Amino acid sequence: MRFILLHSPLTGPAAWTPVAAELARRGVEATVPAIPPLAVLAAPYYDSLARAVAVQALGQGGPFILAVHSAAGGLAPGVVAAMRGQVRGVLYVDAIPPHPGRCWFETAGDGLTASLKARVQDGMIPAWDQWFPPGALEALLPEGPLRERFVGELSPTPLAWFEEPAPRIDLPGDVGWGFLRLSKAYEREAGEARRLGWPTLRRDLHHLAMATHPRETAEAMLALARLLGLRTTA
Repeated sequence: MRFILLHSPLTGPAAWTPVAAELARRGVEATVPAIPPLAVLAAPYYDSLARAVAVQALGQGGPFILAVHSAAGGLAPGVVAAMRGQVRGVLYVDAIPPHPGRCWFETAGDGLTASLKARVQDGMIPAWDQWFPPGALEALLPEGPLRERFVGELSPTPLAWFEEPAPRIDLPGDVGWGFLRLSKAYEREAGEARRLGWPTLRRDLHHLAMATHPRETAEAMLALARLLGLRTTA
């Protein structure tokens, strides 16, 4: 069973490449689709993104385990629907749980929402690394080629995407859903996953641990897949 490692629409695929390499080392296939920049897509964004991911992944051959990070959590139901029954499980890796009928702003804290809305210019919200105080990203990603690639993939995001409600899509009962908490910042989301009855694992790392701790992250993902009864080649 192949993994689809889906990055947040606010970042890029570089964050997942170390985990893809670690899974390959263990004999597990993984594909890392690249979400197109939201600025070049037409609304409704959730539908456009789901179809773009499905087009890239379906050519790889399934079935699949979909792993979503951060804001990609809201995309997962649409991606599963677009994948024509090929997704067997979804792993939320420090990701926002499904929020049908609610927009991204409604999943974020009031302080962050107000800060971002105050910084809108020409209908665009600044690139993700500019949301935080100086040095915050550097504390997570050490200087080097990976950080350069990660930052190079960041770009401003249309305000309209943050304001668009996620589509109301029923979660298929034959798909396993699980949550891997990498950072304490996502403890609330981990609690929500538990209330939904999802198997939940916790690792005290950080939000971008896929990039800096690929071995620990891959091991936890494989453990979560096993809890969902999903078999990989590892």
